[in-house]
Amino acid sequence: MRLVVTGATGFIGARLIDQALSRGYLVTALARNPERVSARKNPRLRIEKWSIGEPLPSVTQSDAIFHLAAYIPADLSDPHQAARCFEVNTNGALQVAMQAASKGVKRFVFFGSGQVYAPALGPVSETSPAFPIDRASYYLASKLAAEICLIAFGKANATPVTVLRLASVYGPGMHGRGMVPTFIRALGSDRSVSIQNGGRYRVDLVYVDDVVALAMQVIENERAGVFNAGSGQTCTSLDAAQTVADVIGADRLLIAVEGGSDTVTQGFSPLDIAKAASQLNYKPRSFREGIEAWKVRTGFAEFQT
Repeated sequence: MRLVVTGATGFIGARLIDQALSRGYLVTALARNPERVSARKNPRLRIEKWSIGEPLPSVTQSDAIFHLAAYIPADLSDPHQAARCFEVNTNGALQVAMQAASKGVKRFVFFGSGQVYAPALGPVSETSPAFPIDRASYYLASKLAAEICLIAFGKANATPVTVLRLASVYGPGMHGRGMVPTFIRALGSDRSVSIQNGGRYRVDLVYVDDVVALAMQVIENERAGVFNAGSGQTCTSLDAAQTVADVIGADRLLIAVEGGSDTVTQGFSPLDIAKAASQLNYKPRSFREGIEAWKVRTGFAEFQT
């Protein structure tokens, strides 16, 4: 099987490449900084310098393209970033799909966001209302618009399109600014962490290898449509910090909780993963299992100074 991966230097893209190569697939990695991919020496891996907006290099007759490349503003609340988000994430994705189809690429897999849903108390399924107005609205709206355009293009041109709506992905190789890396870095060094809003912020946390496994199932089973890719449950910020502390062996007393007078729970709903489970045998691990797997794989060496 021949695969193309855009956004190849991101931690999800990097893991996709590793998994595809381990299965014997031929992979073309497209990246703005090819040198960041070149460390992966493999005769089945071809690396091309490419950015969204540029013509696709030779990907003729590839079986699928995984489109992860995207623009994420440094300030997600800045309305001045909306135009760039739509230029890259919506129009750019559609252009990639059009060029890929013209080169005979058989399938298009788009990595969207599971945070596009309207706020809900319980799990949200692929048919739940999507209306991302509470946080990162300009970025999330551009990702949702891309879904609509890509699926419409696919239907009109008989090109199977799959959308994976990702929850908050964590795991080896991720950048150090997120909630989970912050907890690992601090607690792994016996430093305290301060959690705001009474520790009630909730989010669906999914381990990167589970997302990659689902993506592989999509192409191997030739499934089109929209699929949620989460753990199926939310984890509060306090629960996440305590889990990290337990796995690392840090004292839970290092975790300080601030706020708490507001009884409103903030964050995002859990993703209903029944569709992916029934159609693609998707079985994501719990947050604790994911943190344990990360520890076994790298020992959190990426956060050690």
